[in-house]
Amino acid sequence: MMSTFRHEVTHEGHVGQVRRHAREAAKKLGGDEAAEGAAGIIATELATNIVKHGGGGEILLREIRTGDHGVLEYHALDSGAGMANVSACLRDGYSTAGSAGTGLGAVRRMSDQFQIHSGAGKGTVIWARQAVAGGAAGKPPAFEISGISVAVRGEELCGDCWDAEETGGLLRVMVADGLGHGPFAEAASREAVHVFRQRGNAGPADCLDHMHHALFKTRGAAASVVRISPATGLLQSAGVGNVVVRNCVGNAAKTLSGDNGTLGAAIRRVNETSLPWGGENVLVMHSDGIASAWNFEAYPGLANRHPGLIAGVIYRDFRRIHDDSTVVVVRPSAP
Repeated sequence: MMSTFRHEVTHEGHVGQVRRHAREAAKKLGGDEAAEGAAGIIATELATNIVKHGGGGEILLREIRTGDHGVLEYHALDSGAGMANVSACLRDGYSTAGSAGTGLGAVRRMSDQFQIHSGAGKGTVIWARQAVAGGAAGKPPAFEISGISVAVRGEELCGDCWDAEETGGLLRVMVADGLGHGPFAEAASREAVHVFRQRGNAGPADCLDHMHHALFKTRGAAASVVRISPATGLLQSAGVGNVVVRNCVGNAAKTLSGDNGTLGAAIRRVNETSLPWGGENVLVMHSDGIASAWNFEAYPGLANRHPGLIAGVIYRDFRRIHDDSTVVVVRPSAP
């Protein structure tokens, strides 16, 4: 279901909560004591950095399980003073707060993937992934994918869901936004994900049609489905409702609007759109819990970074605090 757990971090008392959750998540994913310890250190350093330098912010944790592999994904987000020199901040011994200056260096060493977006006066977004369990790595995926799906404050369950499935170099991605918030919205979007997984051979429009009939028993949802084939160089997309699909190449972007209606209530014919897809493309999908005013032009270089970092920046700067928020980013894997 790809949901993300959010921790508000505004004072030192929150650091211990984040550390305990990270250790528990690593254990749940099958990690040994060393992996649990590393998860605790990563979470502690990221949360402490937010308190000391960011003026408060949030930590997002997502558990990723693929077969025997378990991965813990971290987002550390703040809108504080930012880093004037990111490279210097990553050097052991460098500190602006009188500490030992080993925090971010330790996070980078213990993470399998790690990226930062920051600047003086622009806050900081840190994204990291830690492999906590699993055997030998299999064939590298054709796509890099990451997403954030967070419930509106006051709700435990997120009414948005997203999912992605890569098979034989072909990628399918979906985002669903159940009407309203809470458990009934979550049940609707969860049913949409269930249909998405069942209909692996269906095109985007056909998949949405099956979702529509399956969601009659729920309160209904908006959803978009995208299928990407590097072999044919095509991105196919279909949507119903207000889930945004944006295909970006550099700073240029093409936004694909969904058809009017609500899955499970009333829809007309679902239209399918095809666009070119190549090595420079970046796909961004999000629910209406993310304002659509973002663009890569305002963030020089961000379009070239990992989808995890991109998703973190868009979520931090454009989430609507009174709604469930989901953003998913996809790009071709680096050679």
